[in-house]
Amino acid sequence: MSQIAVQLPAELDAFVESSIAPSDYAGPNELVTQALYAYSDRIKLQRLRRDIQTGIDQIERGEFVTDFDVEQFLAERRTKHPRTSAAA
Repeated sequence: MSQIAVQLPAELDAFVESSIAPSDYAGPNELVTQALYAYSDRIKLQRLRRDIQTGIDQIERGEFVTDFDVEQFLAERRTKHPRTSAAA
């Protein structure tokens, strides 16, 4: 785990301190770590929503295939990217 020093404005510092006391957070590091995980999840969700909307827009424009064969796709993928077994 790496360390990073962050300077917070006074109001955020006060918020962190006031959030730790009545909570289950062990300290500022845990609170900030959880906040960053939550932010990361939010960004991932925004990207997923954007990608879903892109797909919906493509469907509405008629940009899709009707004869997609999942089994054929997976077979071709397995051929192109075979799994390697780990040597014990």
